[in-house]
Amino acid sequence: FRSYAAILVVAAAVLAVQLTPAHGSDAVRHALFQAVSVMTTTGFASVDFATWAQPSLAVLLVLMLVGGSAGSASGGIKVVRWLIIVKNTVREVRRTLHPRAVLPVRVGSSIVSEDVLRSVAAFITLYVGLFAASTLVLVLFGADFEVALTASIASIGNVGPGFGSIGPMGSFAELHPASIGVLTFVMYAGRLEVVTVFVVFMPEWWRAPRRGPLPWWR
Repeated sequence: FRSYAAILVVAAAVLAVQLTPAHGSDAVRHALFQAVSVMTTTGFASVDFATWAQPSLAVLLVLMLVGGSAGSASGGIKVVRWLIIVKNTVREVRRTLHPRAVLPVRVGSSIVSEDVLRSVAAFITLYVGLFAASTLVLVLFGADFEVALTASIASIGNVGPGFGSIGPMGSFAELHPASIGVLTFVMYAGRLEVVTVFVVFMPEWWRAPRRGPLPWWR
């Protein structure tokens, strides 16, 4: 939660500084509202942020990837996964200096097991790979790169609007029908935490034994 709050406060502060020349006294309100909306993937907008300057859009793009808290219904990769992967990366760097040291990864007072570390790494790999592949498909079907990139991130993270023509005052309607189909699958995969969806594509899943129906009294 401390990491979540810190990211939110820093992002809102950076946005407020960038928006002050254009929005004056409303800069803090718009900055905080959009930071919260994008990070929690609720999809609301108090202003057309697609028209903001590139540095402000870069901050919002990062928040789209960060996402909300693991215990919430929000989308994105989630703060706790980023925290785990960052701490694991720091551990691996330290391990090059101290190859025999025992360096557990901790979140708060809890030690993160190696199974959890592997599952987090697999999730982020699939997540990034899926949005990269969908971005490529959208570009091949004629979408602008900014639109394709943010449409993919917004869909897999269930954020809502993206940038450019699919911003908060725009719509996905202009995209190619095949692109909308791809984004529908990407949104579905993101909502179900990606890994669950890709299990269906494993041959072992189709060969796994199935239990019969439970008795009526169960």
